[in-house]
Amino acid sequence: MGTASILVQPIAAWAAVDQPEPSPAAPVQPAALASSAEPPARQPRLSAATPQQSPPLTVELSADSQGFDQKLNRFVATGQVMAQVSGGRLLADRIEYESSTRTIYASGRVRFQRGEQYLQASKLRYSLIENVGELDDVYGVLDLDTTKIDLDLAQPPSVALAPLSYWSPPSPLASATPEFSTRPPVGTSIHSTQTALEQQPLSPAAPGSALLRAIPPGSQAIQLRSAAWRMPPIALSPAAQTMACPPPLPAIPDWHPHPWAATLWGGQMIDANFGDTFLFNGRLRPEYLLGVGLNKRLVEAGPLALEFDSNLMGHHAYSQAGGEFNQAVPFADTPAQTFGEITGGLGLRLWVQPWLSLGFVEGVSLNTSVSNYEKTYRENYATFLNYLGFEVEALVSPEWSLVGRIHHRSGAYGTYSGVSEGSNAYLMGLRYRFGEAPAQRLTVAMPPPSGCPDPDRTRRRPTRPLAEQLNRVAMGPTDPAATATAPSPDTAAAPAQPVSPGQQERLRQQAIDAAVDQRVSQLSYVRSLKLERRVGVTTTYAQPSEAETYGQAQPQQIRSLNAAGPQKLVEGTVNRWRFQAAKLTITPAGWSGDRVAFTNDPYTPAQSWLDAEGVVAQQLPSGNTQIRSQRSRLILENRLPVPMQRNLLLEKDKEVDNPWVAAVDGTDRDGFYLGRNLQPIKIGNRGGKLTLQPQFMVQRALSGTTDSYPLPGQSAGDPSSSQPTQIGDLFGLEGKLKGNVFGFSSDATVSISSFDPSNFTNAIRSWGDFVKPISLPGLGPVTSRLFGAYRYRTWNGSLGEQDVYSALGASLEKTGTLPNWGSISHNYFWRAGFGSFQGNEFNTSNLADFWRASFFGSVNSAVPIWTGKPAEVSTEVATRNTPKPIVPGLRIDTNTSLSLAYYGDGTNQNLLSISGGPTLTLGHFTKNVLDYTVFTVTGGGTLRQGQSPFSFDRAVDLATMGFGWTQQLVGPLVFSGGLGLNVDPASPYFGDVTGASVELRWQRRGYEFAIYYSPYEQIGGVRVKLNDFNFSGTGVPFVPYHPSNDYARRRSLF
Repeated sequence: MGTASILVQPIAAWAAVDQPEPSPAAPVQPAALASSAEPPARQPRLSAATPQQSPPLTVELSADSQGFDQKLNRFVATGQVMAQVSGGRLLADRIEYESSTRTIYASGRVRFQRGEQYLQASKLRYSLIENVGELDDVYGVLDLDTTKIDLDLAQPPSVALAPLSYWSPPSPLASATPEFSTRPPVGTSIHSTQTALEQQPLSPAAPGSALLRAIPPGSQAIQLRSAAWRMPPIALSPAAQTMACPPPLPAIPDWHPHPWAATLWGGQMIDANFGDTFLFNGRLRPEYLLGVGLNKRLVEAGPLALEFDSNLMGHHAYSQAGGEFNQAVPFADTPAQTFGEITGGLGLRLWVQPWLSLGFVEGVSLNTSVSNYEKTYRENYATFLNYLGFEVEALVSPEWSLVGRIHHRSGAYGTYSGVSEGSNAYLMGLRYRFGEAPAQRLTVAMPPPSGCPDPDRTRRRPTRPLAEQLNRVAMGPTDPAATATAPSPDTAAAPAQPVSPGQQERLRQQAIDAAVDQRVSQLSYVRSLKLERRVGVTTTYAQPSEAETYGQAQPQQIRSLNAAGPQKLVEGTVNRWRFQAAKLTITPAGWSGDRVAFTNDPYTPAQSWLDAEGVVAQQLPSGNTQIRSQRSRLILENRLPVPMQRNLLLEKDKEVDNPWVAAVDGTDRDGFYLGRNLQPIKIGNRGGKLTLQPQFMVQRALSGTTDSYPLPGQSAGDPSSSQPTQIGDLFGLEGKLKGNVFGFSSDATVSISSFDPSNFTNAIRSWGDFVKPISLPGLGPVTSRLFGAYRYRTWNGSLGEQDVYSALGASLEKTGTLPNWGSISHNYFWRAGFGSFQGNEFNTSNLADFWRASFFGSVNSAVPIWTGKPAEVSTEVATRNTPKPIVPGLRIDTNTSLSLAYYGDGTNQNLLSISGGPTLTLGHFTKNVLDYTVFTVTGGGTLRQGQSPFSFDRAVDLATMGFGWTQQLVGPLVFSGGLGLNVDPASPYFGDVTGASVELRWQRRGYEFAIYYSPYEQIGGVRVKLNDFNFSGTGVPFVPYHPSNDYARRRSLF
């Protein structure tokens, strides 16, 4: 069973003693359990319990009062109840056990911890007969890495319990909860926690309060601006420190409150193609624009908005040189002209900061007359064309902003009248935003548990059955501190002050830093759950990781994208989750909930969390816990909902994967294709597994041709040529086989891109190996490998992509670390191999077939020159924009490698390479602008003796340089780019690119969104990551909680 079930398993041990069997007619009576931080006002008379009525002695139970209640016919323990069993601890205000129905009730501040698992709730009911029950107002930490141990009471827990003093004792502080405004008025300041506490200071005289050390005696006001209040952060409600209470959070400022915008445009045309306009690579020409625009927001989703964009422009062009087309005299001057232009389209806007947004518009453009420039510079032309707009907007006030836009019209690759290009312009604009829009807030109703302040508790209390109401009467009143009403807005409202959205955001963050006790320490990054889609590479090919790790030293920014391995739409895992639910139902198989929230972020507010419906958790035969949901959304920054796949699966070390594959392979599959991963087929009884992926070539079906294979009858080494598509060319298959044979672990892959008989031999790629660790005298443990490949792809610097047509052989290899030289660290790799290889001869299409014996050895070294200090790791600020704290510093990375290769024709190629360079890291990534920089420069040289007859391993880049730069731009927005060059002046490939990549990513602690492209490998893609962490502590509930005055505005995410 899941986390909920472990709560009851220690108490379920009570049933191990000889209990009187209940009568079949005796129903299990439900009980509504009141929360009680203080002992009930009216205590029932308790008598000594008989052995049949008491829990067994194997459970260590302590309480202020315990015994048998004759009226309730239950064993009752009240007041600071603690039960310990098998290394787990249950704390509650009240625990009852009804022997006739063998039902357990726990109420009040219910908390359970065993190992890495933590659970708290307002109340629990569990039937030992039916193995079913309920939990209300649930919050906890679920660690899938240790559930197999922590949920098995026969085993010791994964970690020992923290001392009970980990939870501070309760203290009767002021019960009022500070009020927060639901949505700040435009141009006014938010009502922050800091302001609320200054206006309603907590009592400094409360015994046991954590505030006593910070508030001088007699103080009547709290100045949260002082460092004493911010470090460490304080709990908003010290009266409930024994529970992890959801902090009331200030409202999220609306960065873009106005749905309408009017823009005054002015600009100039440029003689350049569309791509060059982004690089400002072109000639401004004497044609000017002046116009107005009107914009209306249609749909809003956090920082994203879908808009309607329209513009009315006037063009005036002076006489200028014309082009070569559509005039009697090519390149003759064209006369001056004036005409109008109307554009309309849909736009997508992203607010990256309160004052900065990026916009993209796709639509149509209509000129009132033919442009002389388009007529003479384009072979085909038309007045009605496609329109694209790319703009950057910077606010100077909530209403006024400055805008820059690239104004582009073209035929969309011939879609409009066969036109391929059109014209481009740079526009500058002054924009005024106006209008009002209804407040939008993503909120899920998950109320605070008993023992936590909740001014809305009386409003949401549902009608209860009579038996439940009688139980509440018998068990006494609830904690008055937990149900106190919030101060009225008249007493807690902050005076309105005109501030910008950016200032509102800073005030909100200051309030959160000051008011939220995170209860998290020792944070460490573990792994990521990744959603990625690449364009331009087959899903089967992967550059060997050793080539990247132990090859020449080069900037991290230009490491091969192919080295990441086969790509899936969704892969990876997150094993440590915090979760929250209004109600969970315990079942014999595990637990379930209509709506459950999960977050991978240890801190609150959570930067990323899942809102899931139809959640079912069960314990697998292996002991691991599996969680499934019918429908879910990923919520980013409590602003942006992102739909996730149905039937989401969370399981230890279980990759969350989608069976459908949509990818692009321009080399073997002529572009876009679809695939479907079938269920794995088990082979034998030694763990053998065969996975198959049938594929359909969409691009070939649409174009009717294929350019992936040599013409029938040509040599396999000849270049590919265009030929008509046959029915067999439309289908493909990828298969993978893994298993164990004679002590070897086997891994084989076959990729078939066509079943047409004339292309079949050139449509197959396959590779595989048999691997077994062995021990050799003098070498110790090494890895032995038998390998084979057919038409295997590889990359060779300036020569680009090459094919190993066939290979069969064996090798020995080993990796390890060398002793440190002071602060200098080293690691090494070596491989010795022998085999038969067939591939293209250098600079020809002829196939060469030779035996090849080789040795490769490499040593990496890292020399730290200067190491700075990270930001304060005890606060969430250090990891707000990164999963690991940034450590400034300067280091030099070096690589020394030796490569020896001898071929069957008597030739050889021996290489000695030395490369290295400095990497400088500046900043901590905690400020808003330019607070994180990584700059790397590497250089390398190679001494070569002899030359390889093959193209796939011919050394041609004997001198190289690499440059890498990663830079925070604004907020979490980061640019990263790298470039590798051949700098050998004696090489015919001097100046050629050996590697290149650019990436723009939105990087946060809990998640990352990136767009990247490698012009060298012609690979581009989009990547979304959720990061997995280990941490100590319980954290606090993370589902956004806006008390009292926000109650009526809650709505579903679906």
